[in-house]
Amino acid sequence: MELYYPQKQNGMFILQKNQFDDIASMILQAYQPWALDYPQPIDIVNLAEEGLFLTIKNRMLDFSAAVLGMTVFEDVEDVPCLDDMYQSIKIPLPGGTIVIHSQLSGYERKARRRFTIAHECSHWVLHRAYHSPTKQKYHFRIQRSPYIACRSPNIECQRHNLVTDDDWEEWQADSLAAALLMPLMPFRHFAEGLIRTCGMRYLTDGKVTRDYVEIIEEIADRFTVSKTSVKIRLKQLGLIRKERTALFQYS
Repeated sequence: MELYYPQKQNGMFILQKNQFDDIASMILQAYQPWALDYPQPIDIVNLAEEGLFLTIKNRMLDFSAAVLGMTVFEDVEDVPCLDDMYQSIKIPLPGGTIVIHSQLSGYERKARRRFTIAHECSHWVLHRAYHSPTKQKYHFRIQRSPYIACRSPNIECQRHNLVTDDDWEEWQADSLAAALLMPLMPFRHFAEGLIRTCGMRYLTDGKVTRDYVEIIEEIADRFTVSKTSVKIRLKQLGLIRKERTALFQYS
């Protein structure tokens, strides 16, 4: 399975918003087809390790946890991180390794950890041709730098704010990660069902009622993602709208 989308000369894919759902569907159809049948948490660790043949390692990446994850595209001898005494060190890592900040452990950080793994998987799928010195294309294992360190995700970033290739790269990885963890059709059907049971067609942005809160929480629990990710996804799908588009009550 290869991705056939336009690319810049440097290997960066040129992608539109709706194409991330198509790519996510292809990946899940190949490796976890049941995830497209009904709403459920994606087994993102299994997808990374068994589907994409990636190795997941936990490391302290920095003091502030501003850098949450890292993808290693080629064998590297000097990847920066911290040891158990919080001293800066450099370690060798083989290509096909994703490193997750060790502070993303524990149940309370589970959603953020899952998104970070999905984000790093997305870099592997989308950006290996960009980072590889040979610009190789690969069946979903496809220099700038031979690795990329990723800061806190910002999937709400708008396209008009994207300037550099680094900006585009992070936006693409965030967008694909959201599409993987919240597949379009199961997510839409589940969300629409919850909204309609409350007698509404859409949620209203800024109108935080009890129904609004409970719907967001139930969706987040069903897919094991953060409430922030759910709200952004609902906005992208038109299921959260501005106040001026008032809610329609069923008669």
